[in-house]
Amino acid sequence: MRIFLADLGHNQLTYSSDIYPLGVANLATYTREYIDSAEPLEFKIFREPEDLKEALDHDSPDVLALSSYSWNHNLALHFADYAKARHPRVLTLMGGPNFPLTAAEQESFLRGMSQIDIAVRGPTYEGERAFLSIIQRLADVGGRREGVFEDSVPGNMWIDPRTGDFVVGGEVERIRDLDEIPSPYLSGLLDDYFKTGYFPMMQIARGCPFSCTYCNSSVEANSKIYAHSVENVKADLLYIAQRIKPEITLCFADDNFGMYQRDEEIADYISYLQETYNWPQYLRTTTGKNRGERIIKVMRKIKGRLPMTAAVQSLNPTVLKNIKRANISLDTFADIQKEVIAQGMQSYGELILSMPGETKASFMTAVRDLLETGVKRISAHQLMLLHGAPLSNPESRELFHFKTRFRVVARNIGNYTGTPIIETEEMVVETPDFSFEEYLEARVFHLLLTIFYYEGNFEEAFEYARHEGIKPYDVMVRMQQLLDKAPTKFRSMIDDFLKESQEELFSTREACIEWAKQNFAALVDGSLGGNLLSKYSMIGRFYLTQEAIEFLQMVISSAQDEAVLRTDLAQLQAVTDYLRCILLHVPFAEVLATNPDWTTKYDVEAWRKDSYKDHLDMYAFDQPRTFATTIDANKRAMIETRIATFGEHPSGLGKFTRTMFAQDLRRTIVAAKSANGA
Repeated sequence: MRIFLADLGHNQLTYSSDIYPLGVANLATYTREYIDSAEPLEFKIFREPEDLKEALDHDSPDVLALSSYSWNHNLALHFADYAKARHPRVLTLMGGPNFPLTAAEQESFLRGMSQIDIAVRGPTYEGERAFLSIIQRLADVGGRREGVFEDSVPGNMWIDPRTGDFVVGGEVERIRDLDEIPSPYLSGLLDDYFKTGYFPMMQIARGCPFSCTYCNSSVEANSKIYAHSVENVKADLLYIAQRIKPEITLCFADDNFGMYQRDEEIADYISYLQETYNWPQYLRTTTGKNRGERIIKVMRKIKGRLPMTAAVQSLNPTVLKNIKRANISLDTFADIQKEVIAQGMQSYGELILSMPGETKASFMTAVRDLLETGVKRISAHQLMLLHGAPLSNPESRELFHFKTRFRVVARNIGNYTGTPIIETEEMVVETPDFSFEEYLEARVFHLLLTIFYYEGNFEEAFEYARHEGIKPYDVMVRMQQLLDKAPTKFRSMIDDFLKESQEELFSTREACIEWAKQNFAALVDGSLGGNLLSKYSMIGRFYLTQEAIEFLQMVISSAQDEAVLRTDLAQLQAVTDYLRCILLHVPFAEVLATNPDWTTKYDVEAWRKDSYKDHLDMYAFDQPRTFATTIDANKRAMIETRIATFGEHPSGLGKFTRTMFAQDLRRTIVAAKSANGA
């Protein structure tokens, strides 16, 4: 029995998904281990659409199983069509989280996908057991596709090809011991991916105890946590460490890593791997939503290479009640931030725009309060109504009076067989409490926040302002107010962002797709569309670096004038000159080859290393000094590898900076060249 497993991602603009196809690899190892079949099973795994096309052109699979997410659904459907056109007898399966929760929506969804024979649901998110069940049925009926539909199969649903009835199989039980799933790594199934720039993905634990209604991990059946043994996790980590390039990021698919006791032991082992293999240099995951002290322990063990994500989403009590979420108190969160900052670690805050009950005032208050806790980055995501998330159900839409629009999913378009494929998503852009105009204002504010406050990208300037009595939030608010005085190129960039933010929205999915087809070439070359926040923040950070510094300097100077706080002009100038010297930007090949000198009257570098405890005037030299700069070899290798994989254009930069710290994109001050600047 020949089974093709495809977890496809778009790749014509940049890699839309940057991880190994762990989910379908788990299906292969689990089914191979437990199938009762006299006939051997041959599995082939596909990540790239081009590879699947070539295989379908030359081979005839018995089964094509496709993963569906919000970013690749139409791509999966397209290849189901492509397969059936060449091999009409192929059995097409689709699984993944992109599936409605209510029975009526499920039936409607399936009836709209005639190219998909069976939805492999595993209603409790146990795709391995549901997939095994349907392959076992196929084996039991001797490979006859007609025989598969003779009776329902647990964890699966379909539209009966004989009667047109909607058939729903029974529930499958959760896998309580994830070690039941043989490791795809130790089996060698994922070895080919070590040659790529993709990131290895692991899942330590499965399930989430929280019930946030905007998330498709929130269903009650998924609330209990089941895990791999620590021993198996260590074995996988060692296998990867011995084969991976050190600069490649490690990803965990956990919803709450660091919240459980076993995570401390895993963190200890990761620390050992860092010492032995210089890997991983960055760990991408979602940290837990409580038990902050344990998360800090885990972060400390991993030597600060794991940022803490405080996904509060809102600080408005009405919103939290509406979305069934409970956050830790802001005071507790602030205490955690003090420890995080003291240990030199990173932490992020996350909010979501247009939540039910949120107002612009409460949103801005949340930004202010989070900034005051000391977080180094705040993301304000847009509220997407995802299949599989309760907030997308019809009753939620009616209750909260959402006004939604459709847009192209950023970076997720392509043409692989002669037909343009466009992925779309539905977003909330207005509620009774948050107008569309306020939504646009918040988007511009978030863009500015992302350019200037991302992981302390310009932190020296904000710390200088803080010592002058000007809080970061006040700098950002003033910046939005003074946009008409920004450097011309920077102001034009903001105007373009605002224009595209409106033009990318459509009242129907069909209108969105039609527009995308008409503008397909521009979308592919990146001149139009994409993740606008990411694209324009990359332009602001890496293409307009000098203009951004100039604007920030002007805004802080303006605030000093208004508050009659003007100190020595040379101090702010010293800070911005420091930033001009150390911040890396495009073109990276050219910039990485240069190490400019830095001449200063104030030792900004020593001030930074002392955590800005005193005012900068305490770090004045008797006379200007000149310092040399260099670029750390590990940072250089990391940047060059990311660019080779994702590209240097704004979309590619937005992709790879997600797995690098802003401090990794800086030169290092190494030594004074002389005492007199000669």
